[in-house]
Amino acid sequence: MVLKAVLLGFKYLFKKPYTRMYPYKEEAYVTSKTRARHILYMDRCIGCRACQLACPADAIKMYHVEGDYPKNRKKIFPGIDYSRCTYCGLCVEACPVNALAMTNYTMEHLITEDKATTLYTPEMLAKPPEGKYVITLSKDTWKPPLTPPPKKK
Repeated sequence: MVLKAVLLGFKYLFKKPYTRMYPYKEEAYVTSKTRARHILYMDRCIGCRACQLACPADAIKMYHVEGDYPKNRKKIFPGIDYSRCTYCGLCVEACPVNALAMTNYTMEHLITEDKATTLYTPEMLAKPPEGKYVITLSKDTWKPPLTPPPKKK
């Protein structure tokens, strides 16, 4: 077994390495299920913090936003730090009002030397991406893996 691993290592030792020159020379690899940048529908958000509590990477912080939002009396909305986000989609699944959705927009602008540019405020999340994108995960497209058992009468 050890010999097999050593031989496999030698096989790849002399092959030419392959590095994708993203984003400057090659397009991002995107599928119909790619999860990338979020979109926040501020008119739907109720400020319940379910997305923040569901985030395993602690990438979501709640921000106070001025304006008229009848469904969100607290006027707090999620902001996402994409340097921490793992794109798991738990925030989308946890949202009870379908205020968050994920797109397949790959976000070349996250290739940066300044980590502060990866923080998206609620206002930034509310604006759809400027490039071509498709919504790949939302409460409408997510289906729970198990149906709840029938209630006993």
